Amino acid sequence: MRRLILLLFVFSTFVNAKISRVDIYTYHYMPPYIINLKERSGLYFDFVDLLNQMNSGYTFNLIYMPRKRLDYRLEQNKLDGIVIGVNPKWFKDASQTRFLWSPSIMQDKDVFVSLRQNPIEVHKFIDLRGKRVGGIRGFRYIGIDELATQQIIERVDTQTESQLFDMLKKERIDTAILSIYTFYYLSENNSSDYYIASKQHDAFSRHFLIPKSDNKMLHVTLSNILNSEEFTKHWNQRLVNYSMPIH
Repeated sequence: MRRLILLLFVFSTFVNAKISRVDIYTYHYMPPYIINLKERSGLYFDFVDLLNQMNSGYTFNLIYMPRKRLDYRLEQNKLDGIVIGVNPKWFKDASQTRFLWSPSIMQDKDVFVSLRQNPIEVHKFIDLRGKRVGGIRGFRYIGIDELATQQIIERVDTQTESQLFDMLKKERIDTAILSIYTFYYLSENNSSDYYIASKQHDAFSRHFLIPKSDNKMLHVTLSNILNSEEFTKHWNQRLVNYSMPIH
């Protein structure tokens, strides 16, 4: 009996050694991507659960980390994991030489949202002259930050998209820069109360950022999973569950 227990322990240890744990970080605390951290609900949690069903030899765990801390760890080469839902240009890596990047996991865009009763139309960023433009603290908004530096507009920051949306409803800002899917989620029952400007702030794809050190096999594995028909089928179903369009 003792020998059997020892054999089971050795086998269990061998199996566990073959499974590598990978922490996946996000700094996007916004619905539908992250709805509730304590309850571990939201699209990114569903994504990670789906990855864990793929029998890839890795087990994945999603963790929230503020952008400043994430940037510091990347600069110090001390990030012990990968980052979900980001774009190369946000990390000064348009040429994709600094980090490894996965295939796209989805398409997204940031839009200017204002109240329908006081719509803010934008054809060019300069059309925002004299306006209070809401954004997220620590985020960089190309074209908008430059106007704020020149005091052509007033940039007003909050910690989260939900807070930003509340500020818009209370008319403490004139327009908010929001992910289109976050806007859909937050305005689900009263979207007609809001106006989306003709010009979007930005359109982009979301990827995994993977630090280069010792992560080549992980990069290959993730790329193979994301390109597989099985994963795509199940991921598209998750998108439908969140009323998000499929690309």
